[in-house]
Amino acid sequence: MAAARYETKEKASIEIYGKGGQVIAQLKNLSVTGACLEWTQDNVDISKGDLVRMTVVLRALKRRHNMSAEVVWVEGKRTGLNFIKYEDVLDRMIEKNAL
Repeated sequence: MAAARYETKEKASIEIYGKGGQVIAQLKNLSVTGACLEWTQDNVDISKGDLVRMTVVLRALKRRHNMSAEVVWVEGKRTGLNFIKYEDVLDRMIEKNAL
């Protein structure tokens, strides 16, 4: 069963591990397992399987959240992320580079 998704309009920044740079995006929806993001920038180099670090600033709560995730799909200027544990990022990067 899929996790419940909640619509949101929070801003997020995305750092793609191994590619550098930063993408500013808007969260479209969020769940305990992942998120959907949309950006307006051109020439964003993001692909299925990329590992990313997403930072969301919740202004109303005066809090900042950092999450690691894997890109599970990309359609135009939208992407779907599946959250992963920060401790698993290095192992995933090693696995990806070994292929």
